[in-house]
Amino acid sequence: MTLAAVPPLTPWKLNRHDVAIATVLAVVLAATFTWLSSGASLLVTFLPGALFAWLILIQFYRGRYEMPGTATFLPVYVLALSVQFVHFAEEFITGFPTDFALLYGGRPYDVNLFVAFNLSAYAIFPAAAAIAFTKRLGFLLTPALFFLMYGCIGNAIAHTTWSIMLGAYFPGLYTAQLFWIAGPWALNTLTGGRHWRLVIGLTVAFAAVMIPLLVVFADPARLSG
Repeated sequence: MTLAAVPPLTPWKLNRHDVAIATVLAVVLAATFTWLSSGASLLVTFLPGALFAWLILIQFYRGRYEMPGTATFLPVYVLALSVQFVHFAEEFITGFPTDFALLYGGRPYDVNLFVAFNLSAYAIFPAAAAIAFTKRLGFLLTPALFFLMYGCIGNAIAHTTWSIMLGAYFPGLYTAQLFWIAGPWALNTLTGGRHWRLVIGLTVAFAAVMIPLLVVFADPARLSG
C-alpha cells in the first residue's frame, strides 16, 4: 500500500488503539526529556509540552473530532515547521544552548548534542505527521502535537517570559514571536478550523502551567545578574 493509496481529503477520527499507543509514546518522550535535561531546563519546558500533547490527543478522541484532510493540515504544519528552522538558527548563533541550561541550574548543552537532537526532531515531526495522515495512524500525531504545543506555542511563551524575567534579550526571542501566529493557526487547522475557543483556551492553560515553572525553577543568581 502506497502513501497515495489513502484519499487525502477524507476526514478521519482517532480510536482506542491510537490513544493506547500515544500514551506509551508520551511516557517515552517524558522519560527521554528527563534523562537529557541539564538541570531543570527540559523539565519546565518539554515535560509540560508532552503532557499537553497527550491531553489534546485524548480530547480529540473523547470529543470524536474529525481530523482534517491531508491537503488541509500538512501545508500549514510545514509552514510552522519552517519557522522552527529559522528559530533554531537564531538560538544557535546567540548562545541558547548555554544560556538555557545555566538559567535552570545545569551545565551548558554540548553543541553537537544540541544540533543532533534538534535536527533529529525536525526530521521526526514532519515524517510522523505525514504518516499519521496518509496511513490514518492517529497515535503518530503525538510528535506533531508536541511540536505545536511546545515547539510553537511553548516557544512563544517561554522566550517572551525569559526576556521579561531578565529584562533583556534572551536567545531566540525575535523569531519566537512568529509562533504566536504559527502555533495557534496550525493547531486550529488540526481541529478542523472550527475550534478557536479550544485553541485559545489551550494556549492560556499552557501559559498558566509553564510561566510559573519557568519563573520558580530559574536560578536566582542568573536573574539578578
